[in-house]
Amino acid sequence: MKNSHQIRMCISCRGRYPKNSLIRLKDDNGKIIAYDCKGKSFYICKECSNNPKKVKGLVKRFKLEVESFTKLLEILQ
Repeated sequence: MKNSHQIRMCISCRGRYPKNSLIRLKDDNGKIIAYDCKGKSFYICKECSNNPKKVKGLVKRFKLEVESFTKLLEILQ
């Protein structure tokens, strides 16, 4: 029998979760924004979005400001 849940991977912890339990974002010319159905996107799990160490790593990876990125994650949760 086929599984009906789509599985996606978190870019921070590399864990695999159902698509509907992840936060979907996209990189738009150096700014991270909520996915708007255009272009490529990536997923972050809720555990990583609440972990300050993981958020700091993502901020460093994407060269962002910590405050703006954490506000975006709070809004999307």
